[in-house]
Amino acid sequence: MRSLLGRFHRPMSRGAMGDMLMMNSLGGPPIADVLVVAGGGGGGGTTYNQYGGGGGGAGGLVYTTGVTLATATTYTVTIGSGGAAGVGGTGAVEGTPSSVSGLGLTTAVGGGRGGRGSGASVPGTTGGSGGGAGGAIGQTGGSGTSGQGFAGGSPGTDAFPYRGAGGGGASAVGTNGNASSGAGGAGNTYFSTVYAGGGGGGCGAQGGTPGTGGNGGGGNAGTDSPTALTGVSGAANTGGGGGGGGYSTVTNGYGSGGRGGSGIVIIKWS
Repeated sequence: MRSLLGRFHRPMSRGAMGDMLMMNSLGGPPIADVLVVAGGGGGGGTTYNQYGGGGGGAGGLVYTTGVTLATATTYTVTIGSGGAAGVGGTGAVEGTPSSVSGLGLTTAVGGGRGGRGSGASVPGTTGGSGGGAGGAIGQTGGSGTSGQGFAGGSPGTDAFPYRGAGGGGASAVGTNGNASSGAGGAGNTYFSTVYAGGGGGGCGAQGGTPGTGGNGGGGNAGTDSPTALTGVSGAANTGGGGGGGGYSTVTNGYGSGGRGGSGIVIIKWS
């Protein structure tokens, strides 16, 4: 018996849409454990000085054990991209799915986008894990997909300034934006690494503590510093959500969110 570990992630050597796993004879059909993580959602930006952008949701995580890999068979592996960040009035974008064809596995759903800081019309959206709400009154956080991730947080209920909420992660919801901005939900550990990593924290608008990204690749939020307005992107090959954008009280400048992290597929067989 021998144990082999195949990791598939971006950038891929065989094109933008899929990579190929070809199983040759290994002395019998190998039995595998398969981890599939989608791309994380982008963090929301902001265009108004009282409201912080929401953190992007982590890409959905699907872990399956005891999968039989047929010999002399080719499987197509598709790796999800992280969603684009919200910039100004333009909303962020959800992450894209990851999958392995031919094994009957559930497709991992891309992470939800973080809500835009200003206005209720661009909220956090549903995904593998849901995007966090922006700080605007009337916004909502997105729901997570059952078995893949958790919901994003809601905006705060305290007085000005309204701070964005954290995006959901694979193992926990994003926290709400109140006196401090919402933190991203935590991810889960597989093969000694934390993945699906918590959505990026909602940003700190007009002061306050910016939200931290969840363990597992979630990006931290932008601050109210004129040199650190932009949310941090989710880490590559983790499915982490991007951090929400901040606002500068010094320059009256507005920050964009961070981009979601790309997904990954790991197939370990023996």
